[in-house]
Amino acid sequence: MFWVNQIANKIIKSRKHKPYWLDDMKTPSGRIHVGSLRGVLIHDFVYKALLKKGKKAKYTYIYNDTDPMDGLPTYLDKKTYLPHMGRPLYKIPVPNSKKSFAQVYADEFTKAMQIIGAKPEIIWSSKLYKSGKMDKVIKISLDNADKIQRIYHKTAGYKKKANWFPFQVNCEKCGKVSTTTVYKWDGKYVYYKCEKNKVKWAKGCGFKNKISPYGGTGKLLWKVDWPAHWKALGITIEGAGKDHSSSGGSRDIAAKILKKIFNYPNPFDIPYEWILVKGAKMSSSKGIGTSAYDFVKELPPNLCRFLFARTHYNKVINFDPVGNTISDLFDEYDRCAEHYFKGKNDDFAKMFEISQLNKIPEKESYTPRFRDVAGYIQMPHINIKKHFESKKKSKLTSFEEKTLNERIYYAKIWLNKYAPQEKVFNITKTLPKSIESLSEKQIIYLRKVIELLKLSWKKPEDLQQELYEESKKLNIKTNKAFKAIYISLLDKSYGPKAAWLLLSNKDEVMKRLEKTVKVNIKKGK
Repeated sequence: MFWVNQIANKIIKSRKHKPYWLDDMKTPSGRIHVGSLRGVLIHDFVYKALLKKGKKAKYTYIYNDTDPMDGLPTYLDKKTYLPHMGRPLYKIPVPNSKKSFAQVYADEFTKAMQIIGAKPEIIWSSKLYKSGKMDKVIKISLDNADKIQRIYHKTAGYKKKANWFPFQVNCEKCGKVSTTTVYKWDGKYVYYKCEKNKVKWAKGCGFKNKISPYGGTGKLLWKVDWPAHWKALGITIEGAGKDHSSSGGSRDIAAKILKKIFNYPNPFDIPYEWILVKGAKMSSSKGIGTSAYDFVKELPPNLCRFLFARTHYNKVINFDPVGNTISDLFDEYDRCAEHYFKGKNDDFAKMFEISQLNKIPEKESYTPRFRDVAGYIQMPHINIKKHFESKKKSKLTSFEEKTLNERIYYAKIWLNKYAPQEKVFNITKTLPKSIESLSEKQIIYLRKVIELLKLSWKKPEDLQQELYEESKKLNIKTNKAFKAIYISLLDKSYGPKAAWLLLSNKDEVMKRLEKTVKVNIKKGK
């Protein structure tokens, strides 16, 4: 059974997680990387699977913008942002913008989600705190600080100082939250101090005061804040990266706090693996990894979804866009589409189905292979639409033409940024040194090719046939004959169909071949 349906069925059969409220969460500490889309789509897949099974479900996404800036991405100006280190992300201004630091990067990520068909309801943690919805869990947490500390110690071995409380105030003087420590709670006020050297990334101001912990004056510490959100909102399903779900990790501590402090059941967990780029884990705050927004602009939305749907949630996705990864992904997507349209009720068909943003056509349509599209768009004289109509042996429908145009668009991106050199067939700007390796017979063949190009050719196929005939007449192997063309134009021993390449820019090609012949004649060939 397809992994998404397995999860949905397990949730339903448990009868423990009603109402079905799925949630995911992220701290917008910089440009959010593509790895964060895995959580977004896993929850989206399960949410839509529940809906398909006739269940009522809700899907939200929380931006934890009350978290402090504790790292500076490499692309940010240090002079502008270093003074804000330690302050809540929602309180950090952005030059020439009315939005906060958190909003700028969260909004970009929300756009990325929406482009690939995930549209959860957005919740801002800062607004939850300010609205008073977190007040009850704040009081429970402060009243039970000793019990929470014992949970920390028993579960993960953490031992806190005496008079420890799981709450941090936004300093009323310097505005920082990383530097404050609450040392007393009298049931009405928290007493705090802003310590100068509490953390390495921010300096406190030394201010001391008492303040009500309610209405957004501060935030709960992360390992309490996470389950507190579940309790305050009523969330029943939330997965997280495997690092959170390890023994003694954040999820383990959260589950025990929910049970012993908040008297609330642990939401259904989906402990998923990471997506790596070239084997490396990504980080928003450190600026490591492709941003989600850039990623969704370089692949069709359905293919973005497919990348995450095809891999079981507990397996790592190692995505390296350089090379044949993207063209291979298109091939795999097309293969799964065939399974779907042939009526196969297997995992491949399910992968394709859940990847679609729009209603799926009732009948399979003609879809040109991505690799072929990438090859032919490098030959300007070819009418792409007519070429694929000839392969289909009928006119393209409007839907098929739309699919072709989409693949043309993304093939250009792939060729420009990621395709291996053997797939890129641009005529070199200068005469390759490798032409000196051509034999006398190859030079004679090129002279015949020049003569052929002086003629008028309506069909590349006719020229291709003549190129074969000339190689036979000169008693030169066809692969060596064509190799002379490729070396002269591309500085490669291979390339696309020779006639199509020769006619792609006839004048430029003739000049290049003439130079090749001239140089070799001077060398006595």
